Amino acid sequence: MVQQTNFSDLPEDLVMEIFSRLPVKCLLQFKCVSKNWYVLIENPIFIQKHLHNTNNPTSYFVHHYFLDTMKSGFTLFHHEQNQIVSKSHLYQDVLNTSTHLWEILGPLNGLFLLYNDQEDVALWNPSTKEFKPLPISQPLNSPSFRLCSYKFGFGIDPSSGDYKVVWMRDYWDVYSEEWYSPTIISVYTLSTNSWRNFEEFNVSSRNMTKSSGNTYLNGFYYWRACQNDKIFAFDMSNDKIVEIQTPKSFIAKQGDLSLFNDFIAMYIYEPIIVGRETCIDIWVMDKEGYWANKVRTGPFLNIKRSLGYGNNGEIFLEVVTWQLDIFDPCLKKNTVLGHQRNGYSLQAFAYKESLVSLKKGIHL
Repeated sequence: MVQQTNFSDLPEDLVMEIFSRLPVKCLLQFKCVSKNWYVLIENPIFIQKHLHNTNNPTSYFVHHYFLDTMKSGFTLFHHEQNQIVSKSHLYQDVLNTSTHLWEILGPLNGLFLLYNDQEDVALWNPSTKEFKPLPISQPLNSPSFRLCSYKFGFGIDPSSGDYKVVWMRDYWDVYSEEWYSPTIISVYTLSTNSWRNFEEFNVSSRNMTKSSGNTYLNGFYYWRACQNDKIFAFDMSNDKIVEIQTPKSFIAKQGDLSLFNDFIAMYIYEPIIVGRETCIDIWVMDKEGYWANKVRTGPFLNIKRSLGYGNNGEIFLEVVTWQLDIFDPCLKKNTVLGHQRNGYSLQAFAYKESLVSLKKGIHL
């Protein structure tokens, strides 16, 4: 006679291994089943094991603008029976403000940073539906100053494991009709839920461009210079910025900064012209200031623009028919994500579900 084993009698390490392969939605429900399961699922070690389990699938997270509602929202696509299907529409109006068009940075361990031109800033975990508006940060209150340029960064301080948000701001003085100097840098720390402000005379947000996807790596957040002649690296440990030169060949071309196989990478291409083939070269920074051309992708025809990049080199492309494609350079395969018939896509990301909590603020 075969003896039956109760699930509750299984060793904890085996239960942890089984649970680490399950979707976040199931795990959130399991927290209500027993105290032991609740403690296990809340354990930071388990949260990291679940996050980095290679068996958990990668989904695709697309940020849209809808013309009928004049609001932006999100769609999550996932793999189902060898097809990519739309799983759900998420938070069409996450930020309840007068402006409904905002931008998004990430993902970092399943978390996104959201912000808009009304100076609203928030952190968001779509998997757990945790949403955390950040406290207001207004370092300059003079009526003569207008915020005219800003850049954000989102990363982890490796010395403390704390999540940080970097906000670089440049102001125009309407009375003197010139830029206010210095640049104001504000750094938010999740565990203290507070901002720290300081001044920077050597770097300006006006000389930077927003990264295409997550550009946090090993304690640094990176931005690309507008002229492609260098990148800027913000050290999350000491709040210092350094400049890193790029190859001179980058300057005459278009480029996007992102990650590729856990390296900082520049995706370099000629200006996109509809009807002309476009190739994208992926250059990685092997070490500070040393770049190598790793992969050439394409040629692509009738693309309008790139919308983002995944860590494994996935390239999200919008074509002239408003179709959104994803190209895998390893498999040399192009897959259609869908058509945006009532609006247009703003950004696209490769995304893995996460249990990381915005209440604790510490990454292990």
